[in-house]
Amino acid sequence: MTTPSPFGLLSFHLLSWAGVGVGVGILAVFSLYYLLQQVTQRRTVEKVLRQQTERERLVNQIAHQIRRSLNLEDVLVTTVAEVKEFLHTDRVLIYRLWEDGTGSAMTETVSPDYPTILGRTFPAEVFPSEYHRAYTQGKTRAITNIEQKEVIPCLAEFLKQFEVKAKLVVPILQEFRGDESDKETYLWGLLIAHQCSHFRQWEAWEVELMKQLANQVAIAIQQSELYEQLQRFNAELEKRVQQRTRALARANTSLQAEIVERQRTEAALRHTNQTLQSLIAASPRAIFTLDLADQVKLWNPAAERMFGWTEAEVLDQPNPIMSKAALEDYQAIRQAVAQGITPSSLEVRRHRKDGSPIDIVFSAAPLRDSEGQISGMVAVIADVTEQKRQAEQVRLLQSVVVHSNDAVVITEAAPIDEPGPRILYVNEAFTHMTGYAPEEVIGKTPRILQGAKTDRAELAKLRAALSRWEPTTVEVINYRKDGSEFWVEFSVVPVADKTGWYTHWIAVQRDISERKHSEQALRRSEERFRSLIENALDIIAILDTDATIHYISPSVEKILNYKAIDLIGKSFFELIHPDDFVDICHGIANAVQNPEVAQIIEFRYQHQDGSWRTLEAISQQCVYDADLTRIVVNSRDITERKRLEEVRLALEREKELSILKNRFFSMASHEFRTPLSTALAAAQLLQKSPHTWEDPEKRSRNLVRIQESVKTMVQLLDDILTINRAEAGKLEFNPQWLDLEKFCRQFAEEIRLSHRTRCTLTFTCDGRWTQAFLDQKLLRSILGNLLSNAMKYSPEASQIQFSLHFAEKIAQLQIQDQGIGISDKDQRQLFEPFHRGSNVRNIPGTGLGLAVVKKCVDLHNGTIALCSSVGQGTTVTVTLPLSAPNESASL
Repeated sequence: MTTPSPFGLLSFHLLSWAGVGVGVGILAVFSLYYLLQQVTQRRTVEKVLRQQTERERLVNQIAHQIRRSLNLEDVLVTTVAEVKEFLHTDRVLIYRLWEDGTGSAMTETVSPDYPTILGRTFPAEVFPSEYHRAYTQGKTRAITNIEQKEVIPCLAEFLKQFEVKAKLVVPILQEFRGDESDKETYLWGLLIAHQCSHFRQWEAWEVELMKQLANQVAIAIQQSELYEQLQRFNAELEKRVQQRTRALARANTSLQAEIVERQRTEAALRHTNQTLQSLIAASPRAIFTLDLADQVKLWNPAAERMFGWTEAEVLDQPNPIMSKAALEDYQAIRQAVAQGITPSSLEVRRHRKDGSPIDIVFSAAPLRDSEGQISGMVAVIADVTEQKRQAEQVRLLQSVVVHSNDAVVITEAAPIDEPGPRILYVNEAFTHMTGYAPEEVIGKTPRILQGAKTDRAELAKLRAALSRWEPTTVEVINYRKDGSEFWVEFSVVPVADKTGWYTHWIAVQRDISERKHSEQALRRSEERFRSLIENALDIIAILDTDATIHYISPSVEKILNYKAIDLIGKSFFELIHPDDFVDICHGIANAVQNPEVAQIIEFRYQHQDGSWRTLEAISQQCVYDADLTRIVVNSRDITERKRLEEVRLALEREKELSILKNRFFSMASHEFRTPLSTALAAAQLLQKSPHTWEDPEKRSRNLVRIQESVKTMVQLLDDILTINRAEAGKLEFNPQWLDLEKFCRQFAEEIRLSHRTRCTLTFTCDGRWTQAFLDQKLLRSILGNLLSNAMKYSPEASQIQFSLHFAEKIAQLQIQDQGIGISDKDQRQLFEPFHRGSNVRNIPGTGLGLAVVKKCVDLHNGTIALCSSVGQGTTVTVTLPLSAPNESASL
């Protein structure tokens, strides 16, 4: 079923309403409908004719422009402008394709609401090869909606960045002009129309118009290229004519001008020579020439000033700058010059005539004679010593700034008010401190670091200093990139140029958060320690270096019954017992002279009631600042502790005496019983057996037994008396000069004779010293006890080494055995009387030998050292001074 036209419905309703004259009404309606159709068709035809006329006018106008103007740019600009206006599009451009596949907009007209494409170059990927082939074949492309399915997504995304919603593309084709049989069409570019405001259905006449205009543009391009080619040909022809004319003119005048030219050349050469000599003489750089034998032929004043050699000293002499050094680079320069090549410059360090170093840049070039042959080398030298020094300073300064632990910020000098000077540079420390990378803050102001807790008073102080161009330092709270707070101390200084005009600010920032936290902790700690000091039981006093009391804690009232305020300003020595005055003065002086060593001092201090209290104190130096030194004395009342200590020591002495007494009685009862029993048995045998008395051998053997037993008891008594005298300070010390080596050899022989059946004793001596100031009696006691112990505690037939070593002003006596050794536990009590090792088993002994040796060594102001391991033997080293002391001593 067809839908009735509006005119038919209108006629139907009118006739129905009238009810009469139906036939006449129908005829009138059809007449009216036909008339309206004719009007509509005529208007459509008129519109088409008008559009066609406009198209023809546009094409003719552009063709006229092409014929009238040979300027391709004018033609292209006119074309895109006319097309945009005629088609009512948002953008029209001519896109040129280059040989490498890239492309760019040659000319463009675009509405102001949309971005321009002119001047941008697009990569080859924007224009795929299949598009290139299609357009080369003359195909066009009309896209009514870039979001339609047949438009590939990447092309749609590319067009969206320029806000394109519909586009019409027509190729601009050209032909390679060769032979008639060798013509080839190629794609020169594209004529493109963009609709950006809405999607658009392109009409067939619009596509046809674009193709006609593309043909006109192709004609204009071809015409422009031909015109340019013609201009080149004309210019080349004109150039050839001029060259031929000038050549003929020169040929005609050459004979006449030869003599004049020669004279002019000679004058010019003289002038050039004089000019060159003046330039060489006035040059600030050292210039000299060398012949092929490396002999100096020219030496300018700058070379004299730079190196110190005069021209007379170096002329016709070997090159003093480079010849003496075997530099491979210089040899390479000489070889290059010999081949006629100008080599690269050489930077090297050489020396002046006076030996001082100089950094130079050595440049050389071949020197030719009149026949063009290389006759030598010309050298130009620049002194870069100062330049390198300055460059090194700049490098060091840059290194300091870059690697500084403090943040460095450089800003413009203005404006000081909002928005503030812009940041031009920050170093790595700034990034570590704030978390901002350089690219995040360059161009911004330091105000990005400020926040709610940034002290506005400090900022006002900073602004006031900046307005006066004065350096200043402030401390404020800033904020890192993550929003965390940190304390910063920054110093700002202005930087001026050569004219004195301030151009920049340099700020050095230091993170002082830890210091601020430390200061806060220090304040809290000071309050806490003040409370501890004021409530402590010890007396804490702060003294000046002259012992004046600067501060004393309230605990002095509890201990000594003095009020603290009454003692401040008085001397700390005022109430010290006179007998302790020297010790306390020495302790105070030690605190000043050796602050790292804290000595404990005991002294008596007078109580307010007149009694004396014993105090134990530690004094230490306390430095308030660089100019003020004070002493802190921490005193503790140890009166009661001293009394208890005395009681304890008395008890310990009683206990030790009791132990020593028991040891002595036990030892004496054992050690005396054995020789006494031996002597008694030998005496009874001689008394009751007359035949034994009559037998000389038996009588002698028993008498020897009695004598040995008596000697053992005498030696035991001598050791006891020696220790007793040493303890009482009455052991005699009578040193004399003696030949120590001879004495030791004789004593070693005596020991061998007395212990024939036991061990092998070997004596050695090294070093040279003829005399020693020693006590022979005590020396015999030392060696006798040590060698006897070595024999006694060593197995049969073992080796015992007895050595004497002379060094500067000392002698070392060393005895080494292979005996049972001494345990570590026993070594700690080694020199105590009556103490014996736990592994001696049934070997007889008194435990007095080493104690006696220690006393005798101490009288000589010597030392004794023992090294031993159980089952590995023992080595004893006694060190004694050789020279005579200032005065004799008695212990």
